[in-house]
Amino acid sequence: MDLLQQFIENYKKKFSFFETAGRLAASQLESALQEAGIRAIVTSRAKSPMRLKNKVTRRNARREIPYKNMKEIYEDIADLSGIRVSLYFPGDRNKVDGIITDLFTVVESKQFPEQSKPPSYHKRFSGYWANHYRALIKEERLAAAQKKYAGARIEIQVASVLMHAWSEVEHDLIYKPTQGTLSDEELAILDELNGLVLAGEIALERLQEAGNKRIHSKNASFSSQYELASYLYNYLSSHFKSEDVELRMGNISLLYSLLRSLKMTGVREIGPVLKSVKFEKDKRDISQQIIDQIITGNEKRYQIYQELRTVQDSSDDASRQAASYFFDNWVPLERLLNKTAAGNTSRSRGAFNINSLKRMNLFDKETLNRIIQLRKLRNVLIHDIELPDQAYILRQAEDAKELLAKLDGQLHE
Repeated sequence: MDLLQQFIENYKKKFSFFETAGRLAASQLESALQEAGIRAIVTSRAKSPMRLKNKVTRRNARREIPYKNMKEIYEDIADLSGIRVSLYFPGDRNKVDGIITDLFTVVESKQFPEQSKPPSYHKRFSGYWANHYRALIKEERLAAAQKKYAGARIEIQVASVLMHAWSEVEHDLIYKPTQGTLSDEELAILDELNGLVLAGEIALERLQEAGNKRIHSKNASFSSQYELASYLYNYLSSHFKSEDVELRMGNISLLYSLLRSLKMTGVREIGPVLKSVKFEKDKRDISQQIIDQIITGNEKRYQIYQELRTVQDSSDDASRQAASYFFDNWVPLERLLNKTAAGNTSRSRGAFNINSLKRMNLFDKETLNRIIQLRKLRNVLIHDIELPDQAYILRQAEDAKELLAKLDGQLHE
């Protein structure tokens, strides 16, 4: 049995490994895209042994030095596990880029078309438009029994639904023609179809832009997380420079659920909230910072948000009760600090800024450090950054209660 056949037989034994790795990565990416309000169809597959054999045979024939061993072949073939992201709107490719970079360890990325590769036929249209990534699943995003899949390289292809369909037809006809090499007439027809696809992408971009204009009118309201996401992307892009705000949108689906529960799904309601958010570069994403501004100092809104999160919460009852006790003591303290930081200004009150409290010279260093620690725990609990020890949560709850009593007396002397 020659080396290429040995490789194919070995791959057949590992097929389920690559299939599962692709499925896990696709599931993570699909959830992240849905939460971020990006419309897309996400599919995964492991390379079929027959297609792989044809690909390896072609590559080996083109090499100056043929493959020496199976390890060399595995290192050369990057798409044993593959994910295809088919976007409704081609303009969302840049948004997906940020999500993939956050979600996976990206080893290599490519943008198509590649100008360095001249076509064999004199094409009138630019061909395949897509972003490709070679990536690894981050180990911390896998359960203990799934850690072995962190080493699997995965190819992620991001393009519009139309472009993926055309690419599939072109690939199969050019690389697997039924009767010899394609004629110039056939290549011309594929080129013509590519032109229709590119025209279709332009139409999709115009459709997306028209939708954005509609939801930006003063009386507009959002009927889904996708419309809210479009509004937020456009709002941030038009109000901030890219270096000032990191567009990690986070769980817009959860933000939309909160807004809907509070009957705040209109542009009139969300506008003042966005104007009051500072959009700082920290561990919190955009959705989390907006949520913070909405619920700050308001027991009822905290409770509604906690109930919405409970559906996704995997912590035990004791931890949830400890967190609930902490918030019972934190929210009144937070409300007092919001009021103090706002002072007598006429602007709408929102989440306090620690630097504002420092400038007011009302609190000593020890008190400020206690406030910082309590707020860090609040962010950890409300945004699931990590799960602290239950005893620590209860101690901090008592500290919040004690600090509130102290500051309330101090500020009202």
